[in-house]
Amino acid sequence: MTDAANDTAQLLPAVDRLEQRLNKRPQQMVADRGYTTRENIEKMAGREIDFLGTMRYVPCGANLPNQLSPSAFLYQPERNRCVCPEGKVLHKQRQRKVGAGMIYHVYEARLEDCQTCARKPECCPDNKTHGRSVAQLEESPVVIAFRKKMASEEAQQRYRRRGRIVEFCHAWIKSKLGLRQFHVRGLAKAQMEMLWACLTYNLQHWIRLSKLRATPAVT
Repeated sequence: MTDAANDTAQLLPAVDRLEQRLNKRPQQMVADRGYTTRENIEKMAGREIDFLGTMRYVPCGANLPNQLSPSAFLYQPERNRCVCPEGKVLHKQRQRKVGAGMIYHVYEARLEDCQTCARKPECCPDNKTHGRSVAQLEESPVVIAFRKKMASEEAQQRYRRRGRIVEFCHAWIKSKLGLRQFHVRGLAKAQMEMLWACLTYNLQHWIRLSKLRATPAVT
């Protein structure tokens, strides 16, 4: 239970609680898209925990209004440059690190090439003192390995199990127990209400599973 507006940062503390309670580090963790950040991917790899999740697509540069999309520029990694649709070369000018495991390399065309280009009105009409620039995202080796792993069918099959297991209990607590919003104020009181809801859920399913085991199979 937390009063944070975003629970992205709650994954690692959850791992810490698991290790403390079970005296054992989990071998694998499966989380939804909200927890699958570059920072969490890096930290889970550092703890040698196999992490499965769905990662958001991050475009290599903003698609600003009245500007030609960055996807129209061909990146040539072997020559470390970009080429615009008109064949003009954009050379690397600088790089900047954004967040965990994200480095943007900025490529810029010469001002002279852009000023005389027939496509300037649709590409960079507001550029007066510099040529058009685009950014290419360089992922960290850990994030690249994560993307490659999640592209495999085996990882996708394991990830798809998460919805059947996790979302079921969420739906049960909302629909069967009616807990769609808290009835009390304050973090401590809300924690207690959630604890009772989870305890009720566990007892109900323990009873249900006990009845299933006691019922003889029909042949």
